[in-house]
Amino acid sequence: MVVPIDAPNFDLPKIEPPNALLLLLLEDAHDSGNAKSENPPPPPPKLEISLGGSKAEDAPPPPPIPPVVPPPVVVVCIDQREHFTTKHKFATRNDLLKWVGEKARKLGFSTVIGKFVTLICERGGSYTEYKRKSRCEIAGSVKCECPFRLRGYMLTGGEWSLKVGDGKHNHDMTDVLKGHKIVGRLNPNERVHLEEMVDSNVPPRQMLTNLKKRNCTTSTTIKHVCNASYRYRRSIRGTRNDMQHLLKSLVDNVYHCRKYLYSEVVSDVFWAHPYSIKLFKTFSTLLVLDSTYKTNKCRLPLLEFVGNTSTMITFSIDFAYMMSERQDNVYWALQRFCEMLHSKDLHPKVVVTNWEYALINVVEYVFPKATTMLCSYHIGQNVRAKCKLDCKVTDLKGKNGQAIKHASVV
Repeated sequence: MVVPIDAPNFDLPKIEPPNALLLLLLEDAHDSGNAKSENPPPPPPKLEISLGGSKAEDAPPPPPIPPVVPPPVVVVCIDQREHFTTKHKFATRNDLLKWVGEKARKLGFSTVIGKFVTLICERGGSYTEYKRKSRCEIAGSVKCECPFRLRGYMLTGGEWSLKVGDGKHNHDMTDVLKGHKIVGRLNPNERVHLEEMVDSNVPPRQMLTNLKKRNCTTSTTIKHVCNASYRYRRSIRGTRNDMQHLLKSLVDNVYHCRKYLYSEVVSDVFWAHPYSIKLFKTFSTLLVLDSTYKTNKCRLPLLEFVGNTSTMITFSIDFAYMMSERQDNVYWALQRFCEMLHSKDLHPKVVVTNWEYALINVVEYVFPKATTMLCSYHIGQNVRAKCKLDCKVTDLKGKNGQAIKHASVV
């Protein structure tokens, strides 16, 4: 059954025509997609936002930036012509150079020899760039084109005279000439003395102390000593490389070397000084074996044989460079050590080692009658490392409250 329903009595809303401005904008947008507009619309105006409730127009203008004023250029001009003007005649060329050098040191600079017998200031000329420019990037040059110049002339009678070409400097003088390359050079007598100290394995600092005791006015530094020592050792080595020089030095003493099977590559090297072997034959009761790891250029283990005298003084017997610390390498080194003793009666009675299984096993096989002991220093190190790891303690202290050192027995 269908029941008719009357329509409600309300007026429909009137539809207003679209705004003319919106239509124009839509037409412009449609035209811009097809062709470029001849007169593009102006950009929207910038909005000025003021902070703190004040207008941007009322804000004070920024302060003006002051102009950069370069530092004033100070021109240095020191005239020292009167100090080197002399009518004195020098017997030899070395006397002339010595007199000029002493005068220059007192005035606060040093001289170098240019072409012929021309003496110029150490800071004369300009720096010459080489292919490798790393030095220019790291440091500057002391050269400042100083015009100071002296000239020596040899007279007909064999004497020497000095004339001043230009006595002006364009730099300040130095109160202390320590560290100057020319002034710190060693004289012939000092060079001979340094070579003797190098042969005696004197440390560089002790060399410098001995040189200053012989000459209190010297300006030599530790760098000059190290450079002179290196040049002397380099002259001894000659054209040989490091390995050739090592084998050349070992030929003069007792040494053995082992090569790989069917190869010319050296795997192990063993050497000893004859005096050390003779000393161990006198004190053959105790033998200490210790290895150092990765402390050399080739990062190879170094096995050191150490003896002990009756006055509790240790001495080195021999050394062995090994490719690895396996039982085969250690056995070869101990066999070479036994060959130098020439008798089983000279075998050690006590052998002290660290906790290395390869070393302990080989010692028990080569010296079956010797007593094997562990080094107390290495025991203390292992206990200390274990306590730090398990107990999480940074500093171990004893009963008296003092810190336990690495060499102490725990």
